[in-house]
Amino acid sequence: MVENNKTFTERSKKYFIFMMIVLALVQIMDAYTTSYTAAFPSKVIQEFLVIPYGINETTAQALMQIIIAIATIGTFFVFFNQFLSDKFGRKTMLFVTTLGMGLSALLLALSVNIILYTIFLFSTYLFFSSDMWLIYAGEEAPPTKKALYTNYLLACGILGPIMMPLLRSVFITESSPVWAWRGMTLLPILLGIPLSFVIFFTIKETKIYEMGKLSGEIDKSQIFLVDNVKKLFQSSQKKPLKALVLMSFFAGLNFNLLQLAESFLATNTTLTEKDVNLVITLIAVSVILGYLITGVLADKIGRIPLLYVTTILVPVASVLLYIGSLITSNVFIVVALAVSLAYVGYNGILIVIRIMVTELVPTEKRGTGLGVRSFSTSFGITGGFLIGSLITILVGDLGISFIILSLPTLINLYLIPKFIPETKGTDLSEVELRLKQ
Repeated sequence: MVENNKTFTERSKKYFIFMMIVLALVQIMDAYTTSYTAAFPSKVIQEFLVIPYGINETTAQALMQIIIAIATIGTFFVFFNQFLSDKFGRKTMLFVTTLGMGLSALLLALSVNIILYTIFLFSTYLFFSSDMWLIYAGEEAPPTKKALYTNYLLACGILGPIMMPLLRSVFITESSPVWAWRGMTLLPILLGIPLSFVIFFTIKETKIYEMGKLSGEIDKSQIFLVDNVKKLFQSSQKKPLKALVLMSFFAGLNFNLLQLAESFLATNTTLTEKDVNLVITLIAVSVILGYLITGVLADKIGRIPLLYVTTILVPVASVLLYIGSLITSNVFIVVALAVSLAYVGYNGILIVIRIMVTELVPTEKRGTGLGVRSFSTSFGITGGFLIGSLITILVGDLGISFIILSLPTLINLYLIPKFIPETKGTDLSEVELRLKQ
């Protein structure tokens, strides 16, 4: 047993570096896939709603929220992807989700009407944000450097969103045809499909998962979805887990802002197409800095302070964005700051929650725990689009819906001190023992 454990716990430095490079590429594609559809909703609205049906912009924005809400039902399946990583292994699901992101981008490029676009957007949401790379990093990294390595990967991954404005500026200009947004699907197609086979043939199963199977702590034949979920919320960590799941729901409500900010900027402000491309570029740069700072601070000062900061950023950002639609001078500065803060706040709070869930949940239920978090976020995402559509129709302003949907996030300021423990420095190999106490 000791000899086998030694085999699994020892990874060569070269393999670890190679694994981190592969995981960084996965995160680049995941981050791009998560955000790139937010770079062209105004074009989709024009091509599939305004031009063929003659719908006005405000009504079309409300309808687009319903369309995206339907498509985001796909995000609920992320929960099952993560549960399956407990049952069949991290490597299997890393391969499946990476291949899925590449193929779904190909399907999205083939859409020719709003119905097909909705179906293929649904397929895109099936595979993104599966967190397989996060589980890998958490189970392979030293306990004192988990957040640091996680955020290194996130910082590398933000190259995906950086590619978003670069590709947008190439394919979407003042003179480009309305269908040119399809060029933005090339990155996940050309990266995701080949990368999935690199994973299949070269990446090993995580050492902690393999050790769990070897020791009998992980018995795949005994891993069942309902049992895993029940045990999670019957453990000694049930209160913080419930609070984190609720906070994930509140965060999900604000995906509406991230997905439709481009449409809001295009129709509700005085910015040109060139200005919008520059705003999206500044967003990517600011998020990189945010990830790097988050990684350092999470291990230095802890997870809790970051939860407070990221909680406050989202409502502040939504108000600033609305102000940007009311003013005529310094519009670029205000909206660039607003959207940047929104991305940092939204991504930041979910990153910290993901890290904390991995530090509260044992190995054989870690994928399920992250899946429950994703499921809750998905409820927030879908609910946010449906509620946002109703608000937009009633008040006639997309910006007001952003503000209203951001307000529940402030409930976190009560939940954090009441239920959430600090998890900085947690050794994942000791989590099982803590839950049994």
